[in-house]
Amino acid sequence: MPESQQRNSRLLLILSSERSGSTLTRVLLGQHSRVLAPQEMFLLRYPDYATWRREKSVAAESLVELFGLIGEERSIESLDAELGAMSSPEVYEWLLAKLPAGSFLLDKTPAYANNGDSLRRSLSLDPFYIWLIRHPLGVIESHVRIKREARAATGGWLGLRRRAADSARRLAALSQGGMTALARQRETKWVVQQTVIGEFLASVAPENQLAVRFEDLVRDPSRVVSDLCDGLGLEPESGMLDVIGERRAMNVSLGDPNFHKHDRVDSATADGWRAVFSEDDLTLETRKLMERIGVRR
Repeated sequence: MPESQQRNSRLLLILSSERSGSTLTRVLLGQHSRVLAPQEMFLLRYPDYATWRREKSVAAESLVELFGLIGEERSIESLDAELGAMSSPEVYEWLLAKLPAGSFLLDKTPAYANNGDSLRRSLSLDPFYIWLIRHPLGVIESHVRIKREARAATGGWLGLRRRAADSARRLAALSQGGMTALARQRETKWVVQQTVIGEFLASVAPENQLAVRFEDLVRDPSRVVSDLCDGLGLEPESGMLDVIGERRAMNVSLGDPNFHKHDRVDSATADGWRAVFSEDDLTLETRKLMERIGVRR
């Protein structure tokens, strides 16, 4: 594929832990006329299209959605026929050549941060990277709360047993610094993912990346969106901050299952974890990493 075709548009990757505001960031940027932002694609997790289709078939919905965003109707069967023999980077090159000149293809898939292989597959594509960082206790609290709410919604005898078990775990956690086993698991995953992202971006040119704090995004979305547009070389467009009011439900396997429940950017989400956890509950390793990557305490 000629270089001029490859670089008509550019790949934009949001790198983050789960529950860090990546869906919010995707939706806000996707409102810009030059940013195409389907649901999570997962493509870089796999070496080629065939493996991606076999291992993460639900993500084909995002590819069909992408073509819908440019007004082109495509079936997954037709895409299978055309892309089936391609590697993952080759699929992105093909997609970028299909998009309007000067546009961005935004792929936000937090699972990319689980290992460096996924991120290294992107290097030949010359993306712009947004490192979206949320306080670890914000991530932990969100995971724990969603899990608890899902259990609370379970009816019958099974639901009663699950709620009783959750109560017992919370009481036991009080004697261990307030952290349940689930909370510790999410803390460990946060450390792993931020370490993977940080080590990878250390090899990326500064002009091709931008770090954004979730807390800044929800407290001052207008400024952060403006900074993001500036980093991408875009002019901010009116209405970018209004898109959250659409309250559109998403596939729970491809984004935030609760996003459609919000009708505004809520600054209170920046500090909601304070009612549940203390930074003293975190391990020394986590607190040292927070300092290295600039998470304010």
